[in-house]
Amino acid sequence: MISIAITNIRRVIFLLLLSLVVLIIGLFLLFWGKPVINHPGELVIVEGSSAEAVWQQLVRQNYVDHTLPLQYYGWRLSANNHIKTGTYALSAGEHVRDLIMRLVAGDTNSSVLTVTFPEGFTLYQVGERITAQGIGTADDFKTAAVPENFIDQFAWLSQVPSARNLEGYLFPDTYQFYTDDTPADVIRRMLANFDAKINTALFSDAVKTDHPLDQVIIMASIIEREVISDEDMALVSGVLWKRLNDGIGLDVDATVRYALQKWDEPLTYQDLQTESPYNTRKWRGLPPGPISNPGLRAIQAATHPQKSEYYYYLSAPSGKTIFSRTLEEHNINKAKYLN
Repeated sequence: MISIAITNIRRVIFLLLLSLVVLIIGLFLLFWGKPVINHPGELVIVEGSSAEAVWQQLVRQNYVDHTLPLQYYGWRLSANNHIKTGTYALSAGEHVRDLIMRLVAGDTNSSVLTVTFPEGFTLYQVGERITAQGIGTADDFKTAAVPENFIDQFAWLSQVPSARNLEGYLFPDTYQFYTDDTPADVIRRMLANFDAKINTALFSDAVKTDHPLDQVIIMASIIEREVISDEDMALVSGVLWKRLNDGIGLDVDATVRYALQKWDEPLTYQDLQTESPYNTRKWRGLPPGPISNPGLRAIQAATHPQKSEYYYYLSAPSGKTIFSRTLEEHNINKAKYLN
């Protein structure tokens, strides 16, 4: 009888110790241990989401790497009346316990920055906009915005001369960044967007027309700055490629404006004589690099030029593009629309 009692006592002690170990492990997972959020992003919570659904969403989107703590974290969520709907910004390294507290409180995290870069923005303008948001400095951005920093992630950057910066490849769009992002993080997001938007088929089109990717982007950057409508973009693309192939100077004002960073004021005679290699009124061929970051419409126009009889065009003050077949006709249009 005594031995049975001792055995029972040992069993009870063992079960108590086991329960204590489980409790300690649970508390460790709950308060100090993993899981943490693996990478930054957004979690969209819709009306009526259950704790299990939220956890499955986190696992599916690779924000957490295992499901073991669901019994702890899911219970904490279910113990509350409901999870607040909304779009939650997630930061890499954030503890899930902290995320749960935010889901219950409806704290979507105000550290998210929404930044829009319009089509045709230059690299300098992109840098100005992100530094104005408190992301790095102008020098940080300039140092980061070179191909060698990202070529291991985006192989097509090997087509960009190493001496150049990333002008032309920072895809214009609306982005969400975080206050602790760096200029390199911003640039990486914009390059990834370029990579996603400019698909393999578009690259293939560029090869078929004997124009490498970099030439296409240079041409698209000019088109982006020269005209507005899709129809005019395609026609101007046809004119410029034809002039280039025939060895005629492009004579594009936008390249001179880029060289001088003079985008709004009228160009003077002296401006048009600048010795910059970007001056396509003085030098034949494409400029040595893009003059803006073009959007998808301009890139598509550069790869799908519209054939026509035109050799010249001008932009009227109204924004309308006037096309001409001969230099004589072009000069008449200049006198009519620009004087």
